[in-house]
Amino acid sequence: MITIPELPDVDIRRVAALPDHLAGAVPVNGFVEATPDRLLVRMPGIGRFLAEEGRRLLIAGEAGVSDADLDYFAVRTPLAGLIHQRGELPLHAACLMPPEGQAAVAISGASGAGKSTLAAMLLGRGWRFVADEVVRVTLGAEGRPLAWPGTPTVALWPDAAQMLGIAPGALPSARPQHGRVLHQAIPMSGPVALGHVVLLDLHRAGDTDRLNGVDRLETLAAEVFRPRQVRAMGRQAAHMAMMTRLAAQLQVWRLGIAHRPPPDELYQRLAERVAEAGR
Repeated sequence: MITIPELPDVDIRRVAALPDHLAGAVPVNGFVEATPDRLLVRMPGIGRFLAEEGRRLLIAGEAGVSDADLDYFAVRTPLAGLIHQRGELPLHAACLMPPEGQAAVAISGASGAGKSTLAAMLLGRGWRFVADEVVRVTLGAEGRPLAWPGTPTVALWPDAAQMLGIAPGALPSARPQHGRVLHQAIPMSGPVALGHVVLLDLHRAGDTDRLNGVDRLETLAAEVFRPRQVRAMGRQAAHMAMMTRLAAQLQVWRLGIAHRPPPDELYQRLAERVAEAGR
């Protein structure tokens, strides 16, 4: 049975079947629809997933589909739905804690920007793993942002693994037809303070900007995992309130990588920004 480290209190069940549609649902896209407290995901050739009230996940796999494939999809779109239902934030990022830091760093960016590759490099340099792909962000008792530990793997393309000195042939595949491999990590034992969000920007050159005001809020909003779920659930006001509170407390940086810097350069720029912020 799958477990979701990000949401340890979620009731996860395998069921024989799930409905084609939800009554009164709003389409998110051709495969996903939602009501305020339910989200149905239909993955052709894989199965269906129903996230309910932020507390329950029902999974109905198609005949012959492996548990590994069902688990792979469960910790993406359905997980984001559960987090949105709870009024929290699923950030599309890799999140790690610096060796001497007091607050974690979430590394975001478009697919192909190198989030997971950079995360694996940081692990090799003493950084500690929090989460990859979907980072659950909440507000603590004092309103401080917290990042929750996630599934302890980093998905890498084989050439990226080789570049980092990791033998891809010794690693399990994420999904055979997709070609990526899973690099195991040891996650933090509980939620940690989140201090920084760093955007890897493929459209900018080698400059590094610290964002403020509206730019900071807009950048955070753009890096939410499956943001269209929010509108379908009718949660726009609560979501914006959460985003505004986070933007007021997080350091948000934009690192231009249009010139495709070597990993060592990217690491150095990231480490400098975190050290400059002093936390």
